[in-house]
Amino acid sequence: MKSTAILLLSSYGLLFGSQSGSAEIIHDMTIFVFQLGIIIFSAKMAGMLFEKVKLPGTLGELMVGIVLGPYMLGSIPLDFIGMHEGLFQLHEGFIPLSNEIYGVSVIASIMLLFITGLETDIDLLVKYAVSGGIVGLGGVIFSFIPGAIVGMIAYDASFIDPRCLFLGAMSTATSVGISATILSKNKFMESPEGVTILSAAIIDDVLGIIVLAIVAGISAIQTIGGSIDWIGISVIITKAVLIWIGFTIAGLLFASRISSFLKKFKDRSSITVLALGMAFFLSGIFEQAGLTMIIGAYIMGLSLSKTDISYVIQETIRPLNAFFIPMFFTIMGMLVNIKLITLPVLTIGLIYTVTAMLGKVYGCGIPAMLTGFNKTGGMRIGFGMMPRGEVVLIIASVGLSNNYIDHEIYGIGILMVLVSILISPPLLNISLKSKKKGTKKDKEDPDTETFVFNLYTPEKTEFFVHSVVDHFDSEGYYISIIEAEDGEDEIYQIRKDKIFIKMFKHTDSISVVLKKQNMHFLKTLIYESFLKCQDNLDKIHKKTDLMEIKDILFEKTFIKENFDLSLLIDPDCVVFDLKSKTKEGVISELVEVLFEKGKINDKQLIYDEVLAREKIIGTGLKNGVAIPHARTRGVEHTEIAVGISKEGVHFESLDGEPSNIIILLVSSTKKDDPHLKVLAAISACLHEKNDAERLLTLNSKRDVWKFFKY
Repeated sequence: MKSTAILLLSSYGLLFGSQSGSAEIIHDMTIFVFQLGIIIFSAKMAGMLFEKVKLPGTLGELMVGIVLGPYMLGSIPLDFIGMHEGLFQLHEGFIPLSNEIYGVSVIASIMLLFITGLETDIDLLVKYAVSGGIVGLGGVIFSFIPGAIVGMIAYDASFIDPRCLFLGAMSTATSVGISATILSKNKFMESPEGVTILSAAIIDDVLGIIVLAIVAGISAIQTIGGSIDWIGISVIITKAVLIWIGFTIAGLLFASRISSFLKKFKDRSSITVLALGMAFFLSGIFEQAGLTMIIGAYIMGLSLSKTDISYVIQETIRPLNAFFIPMFFTIMGMLVNIKLITLPVLTIGLIYTVTAMLGKVYGCGIPAMLTGFNKTGGMRIGFGMMPRGEVVLIIASVGLSNNYIDHEIYGIGILMVLVSILISPPLLNISLKSKKKGTKKDKEDPDTETFVFNLYTPEKTEFFVHSVVDHFDSEGYYISIIEAEDGEDEIYQIRKDKIFIKMFKHTDSISVVLKKQNMHFLKTLIYESFLKCQDNLDKIHKKTDLMEIKDILFEKTFIKENFDLSLLIDPDCVVFDLKSKTKEGVISELVEVLFEKGKINDKQLIYDEVLAREKIIGTGLKNGVAIPHARTRGVEHTEIAVGISKEGVHFESLDGEPSNIIILLVSSTKKDDPHLKVLAAISACLHEKNDAERLLTLNSKRDVWKFFKY
């Protein structure tokens, strides 16, 4: 701690000392900090806002960048804080932002391509090399050529004019992240269409990066309207392909050694930081070799993708991604010169956008139909390959920063990204809603097998999954967890050496996908995990007096929760005269009330799950209060029914007395439902005897509702 303080004081002295030029450095850094804060906050807020209205967050991040950029609000003078030329003043040159801000986007682009490489499934690439290769290649060819032709017509230029080449290159790249999210939500990720889209996108990325290397190389040796050096172009193409292939092969060959070296550091953070450092180093080598630096980052990620630390790095680097990637999209939006988007440019942009999207739909859909898919499957694959995103922006920024394209063409590329992000998701969603099969014949994977294990309740599933994960961890496996957006399912990616297992945790079951040759190992591990769970449960049952624990937990005075229960209680769900004399009957009555008022859908499921919880130990407290409760799939969000029984019903209360106040609480299995907080709030609200007695004196549903109002 002391050494850190000394270093901070030393750096403070260097920055704020009396050296020549220090005031200018301090001013520049102050502006940079202001700018960074605005970008971080605005990017995140815009992304979340767009996701709230069911639009991709990327769209919001790009839009807020355009608005904040130096061509719009960024150049408005802010004299009151000393920024006379605006927060994001317009800089001369092709990059209108400061070097510091643009440098942040370069760092983010390297991280993006590093992650893209890590996420590349080489096994999938090889396995679906034929169908995925044909689809990916078709998408690249039928996008690149029409894109370049639009440039030729619009600018009266040759095919290899840098403007045409970059328009062609920008149209080739697919942003499969958006499609993958939609496939996952619709449970289509493991379908033939889903696998083909993913594998084709991998090939698409590989081809797109090679195309970028070639296009950038060709553009570097000619100027707009200059002569064509065919020998130089041939050299550039050969150099790009050979360097890319050479480094890729070397990376894959030495991947296990690199992984072994990194694993010596054991700590996950250290492994990730060192791997990222290697990605930056290789990026610099590629830039020095005359190729773009992002290719080096991609190859570093690709090299590590087959190792057992791949998912460890992906999981650990996630917070860095959440920090940098929204900033990347926002900074890319800030480069758009909105003043150049005139009617003619907008017309060219829309024609280019439509051409680029149709190029993917037909360029990928038709080849898919030649590899065993029908029209439905071909359409799904075409729509799945249509979104554009981060790779387009990287290609465009490479062209802009090197003066190969101007702001007008950059704006056309951004327009294509915005429109494709907006249009593609609904089209893919609609195509996936159809129950029609997408293949001419059923496709089965002969090498993999899916094993499903039913556990019947969310609690058992949670308990069992933890046991299985512990077993894998004790065997030295690397485990990463991907949480689904619906908050229910989780995906566990489990890897060690050449064994790769994907486990899906559902609400009341687990399913595991792995190679058939490893199935016996998995079943042995599942069996041992089950025995361990059962043994632990037996020990808990033998050693624990649940009534004693319940008494200890609820015997002391409660401080009332700062929680307004009236927000969850409908006065119409209050019952003053419960008819039943048994807890089963009372629970049934209260469930029926919730059902009649439209609060729940599956009353039998809810009744069964509340009763199952009741059988573990009664939910009766003291002072005549009982709170039967459960988390269940039969409800969308927390619902409460309040019942009053004059004679009382036995719920195994702590004082042995019957319960007159019975409050049924049912919550969904979603993680954001505050089940335990509501349960604690009800307990605290009725913990004092005089509070329970006061509730029993009330004679209107509205008064009962007011009683629970905070």
